[in-house]
Amino acid sequence: MRRPPAWLPYLGPPLAAGVGAAVGRYGLGGDFWTVLVAALIGGFAPILAYRLWVWRRHRGQ
Repeated sequence: MRRPPAWLPYLGPPLAAGVGAAVGRYGLGGDFWTVLVAALIGGFAPILAYRLWVWRRHRGQ
């Protein structure tokens, strides 16, 4: 099984900014709380994906 990319957790802040901007501009009403929740979910998704990848890798050995 391949190792996860080392840069994957650092993708969170740019992804959070992009998701927040996209939601604010194009969808879901674009109020403050909606943009904040979308940015938090988008920002933590790469970190969660990295941790799940590492967990699955270590569990399989």
